[in-house]
Amino acid sequence: MGYPVLYTRPGLPGQVSSVLITKVCRFVADYPTRGEATYGLQPVFVNLSEEQVRMGYEVHVVARRSPGQLPSETVNGVQVHRVLDPFNLTAFNVSLRLTHGERGWVLHPHATSGIFLSLTRNCLPTPLVCHSHGTTRSHSVPLSVDDGEVRIGTSVREPHLHTSREKFFWSSADRLLVVSKAVMRDVTQFYGISPERIRIVYNGVDTNVFCPSDGGPLPAQIASLEGKQIVLFVGHFGLRKGILYLIRAMKSVKKEFPDAALVCVGGTPKWLGGTDYKQLLKEETIRSDVADSVTLLDAVKHSELVEFYRHSEVFVLPTYYEAFSKVVVEAMACSKPIVASKTGAIPELVDDGATGFLVPFGDPDVTAEKLRILLGDKGMRDSMGRRGRERAESQFTWRAVAERTKSAYDELDSR
Repeated sequence: MGYPVLYTRPGLPGQVSSVLITKVCRFVADYPTRGEATYGLQPVFVNLSEEQVRMGYEVHVVARRSPGQLPSETVNGVQVHRVLDPFNLTAFNVSLRLTHGERGWVLHPHATSGIFLSLTRNCLPTPLVCHSHGTTRSHSVPLSVDDGEVRIGTSVREPHLHTSREKFFWSSADRLLVVSKAVMRDVTQFYGISPERIRIVYNGVDTNVFCPSDGGPLPAQIASLEGKQIVLFVGHFGLRKGILYLIRAMKSVKKEFPDAALVCVGGTPKWLGGTDYKQLLKEETIRSDVADSVTLLDAVKHSELVEFYRHSEVFVLPTYYEAFSKVVVEAMACSKPIVASKTGAIPELVDDGATGFLVPFGDPDVTAEKLRILLGDKGMRDSMGRRGRERAESQFTWRAVAERTKSAYDELDSR
């Protein structure tokens, strides 16, 4: 078995010993059938698990079972166990069956999946490595729209339940992995978790799939845009992503570049609530007089996104906050220059002036200015795209993610 580490947990009578960590038990909200990631954090769960298998670990994933899914399957070496609700109870039973109280395991839950593990810390010898992809506090700022204007307000009721769950669970971990310095600031400042127990593990991108390519047809959904200069957005259509401001920026861009076309891919997932954000955006395209230059598409399969990136000139993400932003890294891997908000973790990903431009959130004028600069300068687009690709290959591969995760595991033997 490759990459073994020693783990010793002191301070527990009768449980002090050194063993090889060779097995990973991962807890996630959902794991796609056949490992075919489609949205959200699924690419993280799948790619990290499969990379760890290639590194020599035995990897088990415990996930919630959705209708139509098999209770278990093995995909590319990853052994998946799907359970019915109540998830925490049934997942706990599976984890006990898998580990048998044996040493050699590491428990690796994502977000607050498997929160029950915090209650068993003094009963089991298995180390706990929690993985935060963002906090409730960091992305729960209430946004509303009033006559086309987005307003940032103060929450009447703080999401105490969610923040309390996160703090309770993550505080019990031997190590807490976070996906950016921005998230690290949140969990140290608002949750009081010691920085000494936190390790930054950026998410990654499959640079073999998300890569530049010349030629090839446009995706069928945008085949009518042949010959246009495509400005691409990927993400949900909620207010936090700032698409209203992007549409307003396009009004200015169109005056100088009549062949520019904005394509937004993502739609409105159910968890956003009942607001029809797509209709709201359509109304904004009419108010801004760019309805004929904006295409609003629902989400597409993750594997199909690469062709959208490849056929764009610029990728833009005018978001309020991002804990990481896999779409920015995917666009960089496809050698595309970035225009994105200078918020959250994005400044950690985009080198302002080198791989793209950082702009203030909610400022369509500055966004339009940077888009015009890039659309009018192919040499700049190419050089920024090339540097972005180099950055993705050096820092954001799944191998790099797995190696950073391994480093966190390795530290446990010194306890």
